[in-house]
Amino acid sequence: MMPRFIWITLLCAGCFAAEKVDFSYAFAPPHRIAVARPSASEKTLLDLEPGTLTAGWTYDDLRRLPLGILKPPRTEWRIRLRPLLDGQPFKSSKWTRGERFLPMLDNLYEQQAASVRLEVIGGAKAAIIRVTVRNADARPHKVAVEGEVRSGWVAHNPSWIEAGRDPDALLACQGDRADRVLMFSVGAGSYPTERMKITPTWTLAPGETRTGWIVRPYEAYQEDLAAWRQRSWPGEFAAAVKEWGDLLGRAARIDLPDECVRDAYYAGLGDLFIMREPQAGGYMGGIPGTEGYRSLGAFEGALAATALDQAGFHTEAAGGLRVHIDMQEPDGNWADPRAWGHHMWGLSGMKAWTAMEHYRLTGDRAYLEALYPHMRASSRWQELQRRKTRVLVNGARTPEYGLMPRGMGDGGLMHGDDYFGVFYPHNNLAVFADKLSLEAATILGRNEDVAELRRIYETGLADLRASLDAGAIEENGFRWIPGSPRDTAGSRWGGLYALFPAGLLPPDHPLITGTIRKLEQSISAGGQPINTGWMRDGAWVAITLDNLAEALLLRGEADRAAAYLYSTLNHGTPLYSWCEERGQEAGTKKTSGDRQHLWTPLAVARYIRDALVFEQGGTLHLAAGTARSWLEQGKTVGIAGAPTHFGDVTYRITSDIQKGVVRAEVTPSTRKVPKAVILHLRHPDRAALKSVKLNGKPWMDFDPKLEVVRLPILSSTLIVEGSY
Repeated sequence: MMPRFIWITLLCAGCFAAEKVDFSYAFAPPHRIAVARPSASEKTLLDLEPGTLTAGWTYDDLRRLPLGILKPPRTEWRIRLRPLLDGQPFKSSKWTRGERFLPMLDNLYEQQAASVRLEVIGGAKAAIIRVTVRNADARPHKVAVEGEVRSGWVAHNPSWIEAGRDPDALLACQGDRADRVLMFSVGAGSYPTERMKITPTWTLAPGETRTGWIVRPYEAYQEDLAAWRQRSWPGEFAAAVKEWGDLLGRAARIDLPDECVRDAYYAGLGDLFIMREPQAGGYMGGIPGTEGYRSLGAFEGALAATALDQAGFHTEAAGGLRVHIDMQEPDGNWADPRAWGHHMWGLSGMKAWTAMEHYRLTGDRAYLEALYPHMRASSRWQELQRRKTRVLVNGARTPEYGLMPRGMGDGGLMHGDDYFGVFYPHNNLAVFADKLSLEAATILGRNEDVAELRRIYETGLADLRASLDAGAIEENGFRWIPGSPRDTAGSRWGGLYALFPAGLLPPDHPLITGTIRKLEQSISAGGQPINTGWMRDGAWVAITLDNLAEALLLRGEADRAAAYLYSTLNHGTPLYSWCEERGQEAGTKKTSGDRQHLWTPLAVARYIRDALVFEQGGTLHLAAGTARSWLEQGKTVGIAGAPTHFGDVTYRITSDIQKGVVRAEVTPSTRKVPKAVILHLRHPDRAALKSVKLNGKPWMDFDPKLEVVRLPILSSTLIVEGSY
């Protein structure tokens, strides 16, 4: 019997938009990318605007702060770099990631006569800028890069005070050791003296190209300058590029004909390492943003660990999860009561889910053994909290009966005009945590705990389902899950957690269908649901993928899910970076939260992985979310070495639409046998499968309407050929 998929006829703005990444809905500059070594404290913020690049940083980090408090280090220093042609700013500039998807900036300033290219990466000892200047004209030109301190009012160029001394450097003077080197340059022809500027300058002959360097040391002082000038900056730059290339080269390999989507996947993985750094107590943890949210965050940090796990970075994922697992009180409270996430009861579910995913993706039983006491203690504590709300009012249950007590919503959730209240997204995740505790006890054979944990889970689930039924909002002939029982205030964030990841309601449940319909009632011109976060008239594009597209994929509605992927990518910047929330319109100046936020790149990486390979209970789905255009004539879709609950999976699908054939080569997982393997062959023109061959022989177990082939339990590589 085929797995059940749900198809509905609701249409939404942008659902059938062109499958093309063009950043057509990017928000207004500045656009930000942070550069650093992987998982390092020393980060440099790069803000791009037409004509300028501003570098910002702090010498502080998170190792001195209590775990998980929202107290980000203040950006202390900002230096604006402005390329000049014969003393005038360039009229045109553009920016992309270096090497297509590395956490590296490629910033080009160009006019007909000349160009300046700034390539920036985080090296071992400094942020390094390779400056390439080129004269494309038939006459000489003077090209310069003006670096001006925009913070630290007495920071200065030493030669301004002592003529001729170190004109190639900027010193702190105040705000740090007076002789601290903020930035210096090597390789220029001259350095005009200006008080708060360094201006490496080249006089170029016709057709001449020169290279120089601008360096932001993580720690250097004026007495060190002579030695720093002698360092091999070409070598250190190349080493930094190689370090990132080698790291991302370890990830599961995806093969997509749309290079922009492929680049977004790897850029997202890179940013998981950018937004990750050492914490107090020797921990490593994820940070939700590179500036305003540069603090340990459990929601994004846990989700980032799953994205790393799914890409094959199992050691790094476990290392990033350890801090969140350990942040539990002796009474079992797993919701970070001393930290940023206090009273967000959903943290227990997020932690349990991502940690269980680590076990499922690795099969590491010892890891599950160590995790289990945390899960059991959390479920017992949650049961004690729910008992407080199991109170009848006038002999009847209220919608809050049996739910977790008042807590914090975040994500734009409001109880009336209060961000403390009883919230469904957090209750969905809290019951999910109990579901996973029971699963872990069963796997480990903890029979002495199974009955207790089953009672906690089933009681919590029954109370939650009754509350969802009583607290849902009815309008226009359908019902949807609000943030709080019977309360339309606040955002639409997290209502679909009841389906994904929690699985507390089935995919075709009327409340799931109704909640999707509610989300799609307010769709922007660019194809984004509105009011998914704090901004009532704005979009939190991460949630479009994390909540909505993932739910649609689980329901078998891949065309709509793929449309939301492209819409989300087009609401980013050419740097594959996203602010947290933003206005609807293209070029909007309305943004909130961090300029470079973690949730969207991790949601992009997770969704692209799930589109190519995802698990639904004991079933393994292959290529369930491929965009139609990915299998146009001659194109190939594939993934190699992708970790799943059943072991690493590899497949490759190639289309020959002109001959009416799509071929797939599938290599089985090696660790655990799935109950079913479903191969999705999503024809670009929605043509129906007429016949299927398996290893050259006719195969009848396929569904033309659902575009799926049910494969036999794999023991060797299979060749599948679908004919249309």
